[in-house]
Amino acid sequence: MYKHLFLIVAVLFAVSCAYDDDAHAKAKELHKDDGHGNFAYSYDITNGIVAQESGDAHNNVQGKYRFTSKEGVPIEVSYTADENGYHPHGDSLPTPPPTPEAILKALVYIEAHPPKDEPKVSPRPQPSQKHGRH
Repeated sequence: MYKHLFLIVAVLFAVSCAYDDDAHAKAKELHKDDGHGNFAYSYDITNGIVAQESGDAHNNVQGKYRFTSKEGVPIEVSYTADENGYHPHGDSLPTPPPTPEAILKALVYIEAHPPKDEPKVSPRPQPSQKHGRH
């Protein structure tokens, strides 16, 4: 009986220690800023979270981050950001399904046979009728 109780207490202690590791994680941070819009920063946390980013005076930014998901899957994302928006890249990001073959064929056909401009037909004037007594 006491062996099982000891085992349960030991497992609970191990789980609580693992959980507390994130709460007590230490970070190593680096920051650079030249005062002209150019910057760089990075941090590395003892729980496995890592990130770095740099940018310039023209609002061009690039960076990456890495961590392990709750399921134990390593996640890494690199990105750029500029006047055209945020552009992430990584194996863990969702991707759209492939375009169906019929749609690809239709697009090729449409490109090869662009629609012709049809002449505009203006409405024919209606003959005017006089309303009066005869």
